[in-house]
Amino acid sequence: MTPDEIEELAGEYVLGTLEAGAARAVAADPDPALQAAIARWEARLAPLSSLAPPATPPAGLWSRIEASLAAPVVVPLHRAKNWIWPAWAAGASAIAAGLALFLWLQPTPAPQLMTVLLSRQDQPAWLVQAEGGGLRLAALNPQPAPEGRVLQLWALPQGATAPVSLGLIPPSGAVSIAAGRVAPSPGMLIEITLEPPGGSPNPRPSGPILFIGRLAAAVGS
Repeated sequence: MTPDEIEELAGEYVLGTLEAGAARAVAADPDPALQAAIARWEARLAPLSSLAPPATPPAGLWSRIEASLAAPVVVPLHRAKNWIWPAWAAGASAIAAGLALFLWLQPTPAPQLMTVLLSRQDQPAWLVQAEGGGLRLAALNPQPAPEGRVLQLWALPQGATAPVSLGLIPPSGAVSIAAGRVAPSPGMLIEITLEPPGGSPNPRPSGPILFIGRLAAAVGS
């Protein structure tokens, strides 16, 4: 094979488009030029695959692929030798280019934002996580508000001059803030204040801040 043919064969092998028998033959081929080409293709495509988050294939995907490959293509024998290799090579190139483009265009997942709200004694009390464009609050160490008072949740984005009320915290301590009410961002300050029944009568907190923390990227995200 020519160097170009070796590159095409190695590319199709790495992409997994060869039939099982052909793939085993390529893997067992001791040709150093072929094995070097395979190594180059693997090194070239491996970084791109990390940009695509794992996903479960939709139901019926494999059956649809098999159905699309079921229709045979009849080629006159006297013409086969003239175009079967160029067609195969072009197909491998198109598949490689298409896969590389698909992986490259996959958006890099944004890091998950979260914070643990601490008490004045620096004890973890609440977990806040960005979720679906909104926020989710969960109690780590449930502490009900004193009788006749309520806990109110606030968010203060960096650069803002006043916090935004995200509502009252129910006795369960669990709160889900839908997307649109707040846009979670790194450095956003999350506060819980103690307020009179019904919440603060003002656009700002009227009572003391009991718990506070800032959203930041979770370690390892």
